[in-house]
Amino acid sequence: MAPIFSILHALPFLVLLPIIAMSREILPLKSSLSVDDYQSDLLRSRDGTFSCGFRAVYDNAFAFSIWYTNTASETVVWTANRGRPVHARGSAVTLHKGGALVLTDYDGTVVWQSDNNSSDVQQARLLDTGNLVMTSSTGMIVWQSFDSPTDTLLPTQHIVATTKLVSANGFHDPGHYMFHFTDSSVLSLIYDDADVHDIYWPDPDDGLYQSKRNRYNSTRMGVLHGNGDFVSSDFADQQPFSASDRGSGIKRRLTLDPDGNLRLYSLDSSNGDWSVSWVAISQPCNIHGLCGPNGICHYSPAPTCSCPPGFEMNNPGNWTQGCKAIVDTSCSVAQVQSVRFVHLPDTDFWGSDQRHVDKISLHACRNICESDCNCRGFQYVIREGTCFPKSFLFNGRAYPSHRSARNMYLKIAGSTNISGMLVPQSNVLDPRKHSRSCHQMDAKTMVPFPDVHRTSQGETRWSYFYGFAAAIFTLEALFIATAWFFVSRWELGSLEIQAVEQGYMMMAISNFRRYNYKELAKATKKFRYELGRGGSGIVYRGALDDGRAVAVKMLENVRQCEEEFQAELRIIGNINHMNLVRIWGFCSENSHRMLVTEYIENGSLANILFDGNILLDWRRRFNIAVGVAKGLAYLHHECLEWVIHCDVKPENILLDKDLEPKIADFGLAKLLSRGGSNQKVSRVRGTIGYIAPEWISSLQITAKVDVYSYGVVLLELVSGKRVLDLAESSGEEVHVLLRKLVKLLASTLLNGDEPSWIEEFVDCRLSGQFNHMQVRTMIKLAVACLDDESSKRPTMESILQLLLLADESCSSNVLR
Repeated sequence: MAPIFSILHALPFLVLLPIIAMSREILPLKSSLSVDDYQSDLLRSRDGTFSCGFRAVYDNAFAFSIWYTNTASETVVWTANRGRPVHARGSAVTLHKGGALVLTDYDGTVVWQSDNNSSDVQQARLLDTGNLVMTSSTGMIVWQSFDSPTDTLLPTQHIVATTKLVSANGFHDPGHYMFHFTDSSVLSLIYDDADVHDIYWPDPDDGLYQSKRNRYNSTRMGVLHGNGDFVSSDFADQQPFSASDRGSGIKRRLTLDPDGNLRLYSLDSSNGDWSVSWVAISQPCNIHGLCGPNGICHYSPAPTCSCPPGFEMNNPGNWTQGCKAIVDTSCSVAQVQSVRFVHLPDTDFWGSDQRHVDKISLHACRNICESDCNCRGFQYVIREGTCFPKSFLFNGRAYPSHRSARNMYLKIAGSTNISGMLVPQSNVLDPRKHSRSCHQMDAKTMVPFPDVHRTSQGETRWSYFYGFAAAIFTLEALFIATAWFFVSRWELGSLEIQAVEQGYMMMAISNFRRYNYKELAKATKKFRYELGRGGSGIVYRGALDDGRAVAVKMLENVRQCEEEFQAELRIIGNINHMNLVRIWGFCSENSHRMLVTEYIENGSLANILFDGNILLDWRRRFNIAVGVAKGLAYLHHECLEWVIHCDVKPENILLDKDLEPKIADFGLAKLLSRGGSNQKVSRVRGTIGYIAPEWISSLQITAKVDVYSYGVVLLELVSGKRVLDLAESSGEEVHVLLRKLVKLLASTLLNGDEPSWIEEFVDCRLSGQFNHMQVRTMIKLAVACLDDESSKRPTMESILQLLLLADESCSSNVLR
């Protein structure tokens, strides 16, 4: 019986044996972690604190992450591919022989890779600190995850001038909150999206001196110590922010949460739960963007979001989208819509002041806002006669008591019925349960505001309620000293502008953002260097303050209102593909509408293929055909928002320093009005010679219009000649010539008499140096793309598959 009992005792160990065998500390060169075995194929730190591998973010979607192993929810502290999950089958992360750690999707697409420059890499290792490192043969670290944090800092991890924390939203994508050093070397919390870029911690209503910060210090470095101290180079007298349970032996993390607050968490090792041991902002209503556009944050007594009278929620359950006017008062209806103003006492929408006017009456201030259709409301300080018209209502906040000097007057349509609508007010003693609270938000959108709990050592920590009470006491003291308040407000105006401008310059390279006209005029040296012009506008070369070379397109024929223009730009700004020109941002100021994109060194395919001194060999031409197909396939089939380019042509295909293609001007069909001043632009989107027949016939427009234009580009790549030039030399209309050419090519392909005429059709400058099968494939695809019936044309996805198949089949062949 003894042997039987021994086997029974050993069974649990035998079950765990495969997991133990596959979990390891080191990933050797040329080995992988597979998503198919995500539960067991892991890296684990030597002490077992951290694990690294694939984590499910939602159904059939995974991210390559690092997490605390023994916590209740296995808290993630770093993610490589946040915002771009991989499939649940076939994805892997591999340490390649060349020294890069590469994450690939099920189809082999590279989703993420380490940015180290060393080829002398021997292994990847997960350290006990939670740092994933790659080491050389000498043991030197050549890459580490600590240098590219996501939303969390771990003990011993530094935040420096080149790093930042970015919050996550409910869909595991980067959110709008950032934590990094500004140009003034001040470590700050910042709200950032296409419309707003605001610093909200340190409190902008206080000076840096009051916030105990040093401006323009010599270094930019912060670090979380294991004992719970967080120190930074800008902290006055190097006094740290300390955890309430300060001491060694506790596992910690500093996280920028989805609600925009920075919290230090301590782990209770007995149950795996986290508790908050320090918080940056004790009053949640001070966090910018919490209640979205037009929303107001107040205390009743818990932090609560409400819409002001005349407004309603954009998306019930999601306060980040804020409120919208029940009746529109925008400039498009301003001339036919009467307006009135609702008084919101003790309320302000911080920032977005159009200007401030001193020593005028309330009536005069009202007239300023009423006469400007872009004014959404105004703040008026009665004792000083100061007027602050506002172009955008954001960061709405109701202050306690009626002693506040802040009075907001909100513009609404005269026809709006606001009877029964309450004015949001703050009252920490209010026992009523409010109808709209921040806890009413979708759990995927915003986490609840966590309180600070009692430690296991019995130390008492602050809860938000007591924080609110202390804040009210402080505010009342400030209101007594009203003279000091107004002096501070006067000084704040210039500081706000300076802070915002500096914040713009420190924006991360990867973020789509809004530029002002002054910035772009400076970048382009007052629009001096013209790169080209077309039906959509003129393009200028420029350089931003951070050294990036950019192209600035000054758009023409934009007829959309401001809201529609920015909504379309948010869609376009989220598009990112290696064969699409990256859009960095935009300008929408007065009558100016501009796009800011990356600068592509070699200009357009048209300049090189038809007019340039560079001769594109066959390999380059085929690669360009494949790259353009990849970009269009992404727009048509992979974007969350379906995008049709509507103007595919060699002029809109740019070539970078390696002659890799990038498609420009995608999405402009969304932004531009139909028609234009350029004579080659038809009454709809497109350019003569490349427009599909359905444009002219006023039939339904689908992605197949881009397929038609791509077919023309294929013919031009093979022949080296413009179809317009061929039409002019033959004296025929271009669409007639294309029909004849397609018919001839189709007939020749069918007859099989190919070698002789292919030699004649291919660009003579190649001197016969081309791949016969690839040429034949491109011509067959061009014929299919140029079918008059859109339903018979192939999709860009199938075109790409055929090109890749031809590339694989011919990779071993010698050019003839």
